[in-house]
Amino acid sequence: MADRVALIRAENRLARQIGNRGFSAKPHVTIAGFPFLTQVAARRLNKVVIRAEGMKRGPVEVRRLDLTLQGVRSGSGGRIASRLSGTALVGFAGLARMAGTPGLSLSADGPDRVKIIAGLGQVTGTATARVTRVGRGGIRIAVISAGGIPVAVLGPLRDIALPLPALPLGMTIQGVSVTGQGLLVHLAGQDVSLSS
Repeated sequence: MADRVALIRAENRLARQIGNRGFSAKPHVTIAGFPFLTQVAARRLNKVVIRAEGMKRGPVEVRRLDLTLQGVRSGSGGRIASRLSGTALVGFAGLARMAGTPGLSLSADGPDRVKIIAGLGQVTGTATARVTRVGRGGIRIAVISAGGIPVAVLGPLRDIALPLPALPLGMTIQGVSVTGQGLLVHLAGQDVSLSS
């Protein structure tokens, strides 16, 4: 019973700490492994799963974040995860708002392409953009076919590099794919610092 109570308290404390990093709702945290108090005594959590929604930092809106951390150890420098893997979903609606032009919408057009649809009164049409990874912590959207849309109408979406907000030390973007809901950014890392 004491083990279960300590586990629930630890999950809630971690959820509050993560939630203070700009999420619109309290994240869901699950600490795996039994008994929990043995992990606490060893100052190492075997596996922590984090699911969160609604994070906005700068121009990027992360609709959903799913992370699995393994070998989380505590020390004088804070918490470090031996390994991290997960995904961040950047929604199409947030990307369309970044253009600053009303009447633009985005949808999937293949595993690495986005369709940009313009319905701006006299200006209508469809453009295609390629999505790629940039450096350790960013994604790039670049128009490869304007399809009759004046490129100026697309604003920043014609060629934009988006840094994901404050990736912790040791975490990198492994790739990005296009889904029906938006851009799915694949994250991974080793010896990832979880300190703010």
